[in-house]
Amino acid sequence: MTLSAGTSQSLAGKVALITGGSRGIGHAIARRFRREGARVATVSRSTASGASAGVLSLAGDVSSEDDVVDVMHEVERALGRLDVLVNNAAVELEARIDETSVTQWDHVMAVNVRSVFLCTKHALPLLRRAGGGSIINVSSVDGFWAEPGLAAYNASKGAVLALTRAIAIDHGPEGVRCNSICPSYVVTDMLQQFFDSQPDPRDARARAESVHALRRLSTPDEVANLALWLASDESSFASGQSFVLDGGLTAGRSFDLSGPGMARFP
Repeated sequence: MTLSAGTSQSLAGKVALITGGSRGIGHAIARRFRREGARVATVSRSTASGASAGVLSLAGDVSSEDDVVDVMHEVERALGRLDVLVNNAAVELEARIDETSVTQWDHVMAVNVRSVFLCTKHALPLLRRAGGGSIINVSSVDGFWAEPGLAAYNASKGAVLALTRAIAIDHGPEGVRCNSICPSYVVTDMLQQFFDSQPDPRDARARAESVHALRRLSTPDEVANLALWLASDESSFASGQSFVLDGGLTAGRSFDLSGPGMARFP
């Protein structure tokens, strides 16, 4: 699959809503969709930074049903329809089960899983009125395996994969497709915060790069390329699938939990 960075306008006439769209992967997807002709709305807890030109930036908590209902009403009022929903909002918690409080667990599940449920639930009437559409859930390779020290995050991303399949099966007859993107390590503020928390941030990044077959990390724009394909009519028969974008990480490498220091990387 080759995706051009040009101006094919493959999303011309479509309206897309992206959660967690003010930075990182969500911000890159918003820019790419806009460049490809879509009218784009994003929702984040704060719209103070990261807004793209020509994008409807909304403030809201996507784990709150009241906020999600308000967002959907505003998208329909301002943009007239909805064709693509990207459930991207997420948080990460560096902790094992025995280090995780109930409050922390509930927060991770609310942002990473309940938001997918709520946004999908309240986007479905708009997608039906548009004659169908594409839902893209941003999960993780951690939905397939358990990465050390990320118990709640692992569980939340596995739940997103299960929700993706359920949405695809239940709403495919209505013309609604649902797929997930499962990146490995993407250069975002969230990942940099993890590196910065390590005794040697530069070594932490080098070790993260080394476990990928391509010996580098992904960029948000590379995730946006895949999201573009899933949002476009070129992927019209793709539904219920989890698309791994990991630079070869899961092709044959595994974590070594016996080494000293940072447990996440061998």
